[in-house]
Amino acid sequence: MIKYISILFFTSVLFIQAQSNLNVEKTQLQFGLPLPSILYEVGTSKNMTLSLEAIAGFELRGCTDCETNFGIYPILRGQYRYYYNMGRRLRKKKNISGNSGNYVAALIGYQHGSPLIGDLNTTNTLGVGPVYGLQRTYRKGFFYRLEGGVAYFQDDFEEGIGLVLAARIGWVIGKK
Repeated sequence: MIKYISILFFTSVLFIQAQSNLNVEKTQLQFGLPLPSILYEVGTSKNMTLSLEAIAGFELRGCTDCETNFGIYPILRGQYRYYYNMGRRLRKKKNISGNSGNYVAALIGYQHGSPLIGDLNTTNTLGVGPVYGLQRTYRKGFFYRLEGGVAYFQDDFEEGIGLVLAARIGWVIGKK
């Protein structure tokens, strides 16, 4: 069931029709670090967006007297975000460009277990849950984003509840 929900979420990005009276950006493309990522965000209503992010994840395993292995994995994350403080930021004459605001979001993420580079095989992992985040974008396109929440995780062998913590810095592509 969770696989069908994730497929529906990721494919819905292609069918969203953005409105013209938006506090959020109609569309936005971001390049992020420290793990290289690219995020595409589409405004779906006045204060809501749908985003899809592709990340190159990294994992390293090793110990004393054993071989050290590593892997670089593809990770896909999708979010449906509600920016709840855009009106207040406008009233205080604060910046909302580049979707600068605080949000709550439904998160779905998938990490493939076979590495693109490296020899450390892991399991396919799917996670779903709510997160709280804040994002700030500055004049030259520099942004930072912090997120935290809880999620239900399921891999090939286990399932359970865990924390979601994310920090990202980067640039909005095409920001003037």
